[in-house]
Amino acid sequence: MSHNPDTETFAGNPSNRRRGSAYFNTLLARPESPALLFLILLLVVFSVTTNGFFSASNFLGILEQVVIIAIVGLAVNQVILSAEIDVSVGSVLAVCAFIYGNIAMAYGGNLLPLFAALAVGTAIGFLNGVLSTYGRVPSIITTLGALFIYRGLILLLAGAQVLNVPKSSRVLGLSDLAGIPVSVIVLTVLTAAFYWVSNNTNWGRNIYAVGGNESGANTLGLPAYRTRLIAFVLSGSACGLAAAVFLGQIGQLQATAGTSFELRVITAVVLGGTSIRGGRGSVFSPIVGALLVGVILNAMTLNRVPGTMELFVLGVLILLSVSSEGLRQRYLEKKI
Repeated sequence: MSHNPDTETFAGNPSNRRRGSAYFNTLLARPESPALLFLILLLVVFSVTTNGFFSASNFLGILEQVVIIAIVGLAVNQVILSAEIDVSVGSVLAVCAFIYGNIAMAYGGNLLPLFAALAVGTAIGFLNGVLSTYGRVPSIITTLGALFIYRGLILLLAGAQVLNVPKSSRVLGLSDLAGIPVSVIVLTVLTAAFYWVSNNTNWGRNIYAVGGNESGANTLGLPAYRTRLIAFVLSGSACGLAAAVFLGQIGQLQATAGTSFELRVITAVVLGGTSIRGGRGSVFSPIVGALLVGVILNAMTLNRVPGTMELFVLGVLILLSVSSEGLRQRYLEKKI
């Protein structure tokens, strides 16, 4: 009976099987890995089954659509990692966009409107953070209240007004460098900055410690309140930056702008692998999750699925993501 040495080497050797299993477990342990694998699968499936999906222009369109979700997601990711939540980002984005649009119409340019939007977003994030940390109001209550307050404020001030932003103030949404949209470049730089901070600063490391085990963090003397406060401030600031990109892309602003935006952001973060309980996740989780959301919504549009199905789909994705996270954790714990 003949023997195949290659088969014995790769399939029959127990050490190689163990090594392969170890590689698989290591890959699975990465927070964003399941979402990334799912994303690749969907790209293949939709490329084969959906007319117009597999094209450079469509992929670029998806990138531009998810940039705003990803920018805010990078900051909201830090809030969730710290075991808090921010559901106000849709309303905060609308407020910042209202500020940006009015100043752009009055004075033109990009820097002054951007600075104003960043300042307002940062101030709102700071207020949310103070109430949720030092004020000890549960963050879901604080930010839910902020969601209604700021949305009501915009509806009161803007009403049926439609702002048409001058083209000269739409650089972050319209311009490109060597064919790459400026918004995508901004997202890339922002992701690199969050990655560096996460790996090279005390605050970046404290986020995981505070979110994963607050009592242990307190025992070690880590500044839990300050750590979470900074995360909320970043969330507000990100809304200010995203507002400039948002208005740059669409050129018009209505009072209803950003409605349900918070659902897309939280879906992206959780779908990308960040645990809703805090303490576990990756800087890349919101990026992968945003791309996944963008690909699914784009395929729905190309297949003429009614837009009214969007909330249903996002809700299903959140439930599936949270459920699969629990299954993955139990599987990994058995392998330890």
